[in-house]
Amino acid sequence: MALLSFPAAAQQLCEREILPFAEMVAAIKSDPGTEVTRETASVTEIQDPKRLIIWTLVKPSGGQPAAYICRRVVQEGGQVKIHLSAECVGQTLNCDGVIGRILSEQNRATAPLRR
Repeated sequence: MALLSFPAAAQQLCEREILPFAEMVAAIKSDPGTEVTRETASVTEIQDPKRLIIWTLVKPSGGQPAAYICRRVVQEGGQVKIHLSAECVGQTLNCDGVIGRILSEQNRATAPLRR
């Protein structure tokens, strides 16, 4: 088991400190009002309606790094928008592939809603 160390000035994503995968999932799940909407061996999705956030957390596996995607619903200039932020712990090339795959899956799943 490899241990990841985080610098003193820890990185944040959607106002949450980035933690190792299991700790990150547990911390988000422990927030009052959050709901797990999908949980598989490799992906956990959690909705946080109080903060208007949807989290997608991808478990590290083999050469695939842990990836965290945060979608926050905001209102700007009278329009509702979704701000997407992502972070992962691993090599850039592998991170890009993991995040790209998750976003492609999301686009396919929501395509009928955009018609």
